[in-house]
Amino acid sequence: MALYFSKIDGFPQDKKAGVPCIHLCPNGLCAIHSDLAKRNLTGCTHYDCFGAGQIITQSLYAGTLWWEHPDLKEQLFSDFMKVFQLQQMRWYLLQCTCLNQVEDLLPDIVQILSEIESAYMDLDHLKHCSQANLHERTNIILKEVSRRFGSQWSDRPKKPMFSKKFDHRLFDKTDFSMALLIGSDFRKSQLIRVNFLGADLRQVNFSGADLYECLFLTQGQINAAIGDAQTRLPPYLKKPASWK
Repeated sequence: MALYFSKIDGFPQDKKAGVPCIHLCPNGLCAIHSDLAKRNLTGCTHYDCFGAGQIITQSLYAGTLWWEHPDLKEQLFSDFMKVFQLQQMRWYLLQCTCLNQVEDLLPDIVQILSEIESAYMDLDHLKHCSQANLHERTNIILKEVSRRFGSQWSDRPKKPMFSKKFDHRLFDKTDFSMALLIGSDFRKSQLIRVNFLGADLRQVNFSGADLYECLFLTQGQINAAIGDAQTRLPPYLKKPASWK
């Protein structure tokens, strides 16, 4: 409801932000949820909000339904986007806490995580949470972690790498952050400390590939990729049911 999406990205329709999906039921559920895979609605099946939806609906706006309170709709959607971005930061920072060689960064990481959690106490705390400040401090940490693990994260735009052949290769400390890798082939490749932060991995084939040591992967990225039973993932990610 809150987000824009397009049919070309695997959603049912081209939809503006704030407009209900054509399959949204009056009770807030999806009328075709059980048929999403059959209809090849990959945008729906791959989407991951990092738990932002649950925080909004079950905590900050518990018991408040946007269709019953149209006056709150715009603020609710705005708060969802803010929580979504905070949850992204939280995901990456929690990954950092599981790595070696970052012990000296832990106090700063824990401080940011604490501030994010405090923002969820109530709507007033969320309102006064400085998202820009948290984002800036999080970026500093992620860049430093990338540097220590050998991946030189660059802010410069990368050239699109659509449908590239990267299969049966060794990638050691490669920076694919923010890269457009749609449809590329990494079958049976070994990826050591490869940085995938923000990379577009739709239809990327990781069948038989080893991604166990990769940095900054998300469940949404994995959901959008292709893999099989032999694909090795970091322990914090789950293999999609279709990876057989």
